[in-house]
Amino acid sequence: MMLAATVVTPGMGKAQPFQAVDADPNMPTKEGFDTDRAIFWRAPNFDPLRNPEWRSLSDALGSGDVSDDTPVLVFEAGGSTLVLVSSQMAYHHVAQGDMKGEPWMVTF
Repeated sequence: MMLAATVVTPGMGKAQPFQAVDADPNMPTKEGFDTDRAIFWRAPNFDPLRNPEWRSLSDALGSGDVSDDTPVLVFEAGGSTLVLVSSQMAYHHVAQGDMKGEPWMVTF
C-alpha cells in the first residue's frame, strides 16, 4: 500500500558543532553520580527540527532519499499525513511546526 504523504528527508537537517565543557564543581548532583563519566555541553546538544520543509513521499522515494524499508514516523497534522525519517529524529529528538494552521510536535 502506498502512503500519500509529505516527508522530511535526512539531507534537509543541518549539522551542528558540539563543544564539551568540564563539569561545574558546584553543580548539585545526586549522591553516587560520577561527573567524570558524563559529558557536559556548552549549549544544548541537539537542535529541534523546527518548521521543516516538506516534499512528497513519492519524490523522496524516486530520488532515493528514502526507500521502501526506511524506518519512518507517520502522523497527521492539519489534515495532512506527514512522515519523518526515524534516523533524522534520532538526531533531532524533537520536531515541531505548523501545518495549515495546526501546530504539531513529535518527540523520539
